[in-house]
Amino acid sequence: MTDSEIQCLKDSIGTVVEIETTNGEVLVARVLFVFHDGECGEHELFYEVVSSNKQYKNLDSAGGYALDFEQILSVKAIPNPEEEAKS
Repeated sequence: MTDSEIQCLKDSIGTVVEIETTNGEVLVARVLFVFHDGECGEHELFYEVVSSNKQYKNLDSAGGYALDFEQILSVKAIPNPEEEAKS
């Protein structure tokens, strides 16, 4: 991931983003927490699945998920229509 994509995740806590993973999954996820420790090399995204091209069992009752940055190919912010209307 690029530095701008990492910053996008950090700026998107509590909102949704589109994520493409190394296993071909494309998902819309609500960002819960971003752990990025440059010193020890640990990087994880904690999220809730909003939608995905992958099947999840019991998606409605599932909690959050974790994804290592190495598994993320790209991140795109999803514009909030309410915020755009204010502009």
